Amino acid sequence: MTEQFHQAVASVRGTTNARVMVVVPASEAMAGVMTHTGAAEALAAGTALVKEARELDDGVAVDVCLADASRADHGLMGRYAAETTGAGAGVVVLADTVGNQLPQEARRMFAEVGSAAGPDTVLASHLHNDLGLGLANSLAALRAGVRVLSGAWLGIAERSGMVATEQLLFLLAQRPEMAGQLPAEDPSGESGGGDGPWWTEPDLRRLPEIARMVSAATGVPLSVTTPIVGTGVGSISTGTPFVHPGLFQPFDPEALLGIEPRVVLTQLASARVVTAVAARLGYALDSAQARAAMGWVKAVAFRTGRAMVDETAFAAYLDGLLHPAAGAR
Repeated sequence: MTEQFHQAVASVRGTTNARVMVVVPASEAMAGVMTHTGAAEALAAGTALVKEARELDDGVAVDVCLADASRADHGLMGRYAAETTGAGAGVVVLADTVGNQLPQEARRMFAEVGSAAGPDTVLASHLHNDLGLGLANSLAALRAGVRVLSGAWLGIAERSGMVATEQLLFLLAQRPEMAGQLPAEDPSGESGGGDGPWWTEPDLRRLPEIARMVSAATGVPLSVTTPIVGTGVGSISTGTPFVHPGLFQPFDPEALLGIEPRVVLTQLASARVVTAVAARLGYALDSAQARAAMGWVKAVAFRTGRAMVDETAFAAYLDGLLHPAAGAR
């Protein structure tokens, strides 16, 4: 065991739910770079680390992450997962380190490794998002029987990140049937009694709040198009969604997330949208004024090359539209 691993175990000894993780290259290419050996030799060395860590302090759980699992041999990983579980490993994580899997490939990998490893092995996922498929691949892993799904708030990780925790949590809590399969039993094998996968039912209204805190702490912005927690969630800028918002959204953002609907000015604004924003700013428009204001909004958006139109500028325009004499003075 390396000195660094000794230090890792010592650093968490005595803490509640103490855990350390061993990262082992699972593919031939990754093993050659990380350990200058073949994959089988690297995996055997990982098993030895698990045994030594458990002998050093059996109060510290040891998890194993198989790096580059998406390009590794499924049978070899399955045999190793069984061996390392027998040596005392808690969770065996299969990582799509390069984010290159399609959902059917992810499902096949987890199913085949799980079948080879046997029921005593607890598999986990660690799926990167380079192709934008981290969430879909996580659901595929769940369908294949994986019991632990990992993610990162706002998807923060190297390159294009990994599956976003808030998206995964929202999807499983809001529409569990979309996952295809949820764990129905606890680790002891007792029936969950219909309670589903949660020890405590998640409060989805906390998601936007937590996301804002993470964004502020890390400097990673919440964009208009960030799913679930982005600044565009609950916003309305066009005519038909203004009248029938339920036709254009997969969930009620106010009921589930506590996000109140907002009507915003963009180049897509209809007369209804313009009238509603004007009313919020304290201006009552007749139909002719609404059409004129709508034309102004669209002209400003296209002239500036920005979809969003500043409401302060809009209010100044409305002052001139409704009170031209005052504007002349």
